[in-house]
Amino acid sequence: MQLLFDRLTIAKVQTYSVVLSAAGIAHQVSRKGTGWRIAVGPDQRSAAVEAVSLYLKENPPRPARQQTFLAKGAKTYSALYITAIIALIHILIAPGAEHDRFVSKFGADASHIMAGELFRCATALLLHADITHLLGNMAGLIIFGTATALLCGWGLGWGMILATGFAGNLVTAWWYGHDHIAIGASTAVFGAIGICTAISIWNYRYTGMHGAQRLWRRWLPLAAGLALLGFLGTSPHADLMAHLSGFILGLVLGGACVLTLGYLPYRTPAWIQWAAGVAASGVVAVCWLRGMGYSL
Repeated sequence: MQLLFDRLTIAKVQTYSVVLSAAGIAHQVSRKGTGWRIAVGPDQRSAAVEAVSLYLKENPPRPARQQTFLAKGAKTYSALYITAIIALIHILIAPGAEHDRFVSKFGADASHIMAGELFRCATALLLHADITHLLGNMAGLIIFGTATALLCGWGLGWGMILATGFAGNLVTAWWYGHDHIAIGASTAVFGAIGICTAISIWNYRYTGMHGAQRLWRRWLPLAAGLALLGFLGTSPHADLMAHLSGFILGLVLGGACVLTLGYLPYRTPAWIQWAAGVAASGVVAVCWLRGMGYSL
């Protein structure tokens, strides 16, 4: 049996059990501590998710905060693979003049981007000034990239992160117009923070609280996101405009995700995850190939 819900109230476990029984789905109810669990067979998980989701759409709930829906494949190591690739690129091009040449050809140079070299918006995300810059962004991607992948799925999550990084660099180039060049994955890191913030705001929509306390709890994630932006994104050498653009675009994409997919933003079919992941990889590959074409 595979765990579907954890830490449910007695009222919720009874309701969901009736829903699953009505759909003809075999399930198991058990108690752990003060909460209740529902488990289903691995081959019944998709049908169980669909049945409960349909019920929630027809009967909008006010779920207690202790209710937790566990996403399928709740572990992901995708951030480790992404950061390993970024580290390898840095190692290969770090020595002296080679690094400067790559920054010149693939960095987010505002004047070149405005002239049509949009590939730089993606390639710049994989370049870093030094080991400190690299390690800082790797840590951010591991923390917030993993969180986004858990909430949205590995393919959709990283596709959204890439989109915020790309668009954030484009907005920054438009803002400066010229005489500005940037490198690093920090724009995408703040995009991931924005995505997580938007989804957290949605998850706090129903807390069983009322009035000012409910309002405060719901918007606390936004305050936390802005605090991270201020703490991590405004150092003397940081590109505040790029960080702010990534964060705002992350809020927009995260909000679009939950508004489109409802209460369970990570509930997307496997083919969508694969399509998003392949598309994101393809965009990065095409941008690098396009940049190499310009470099010849």
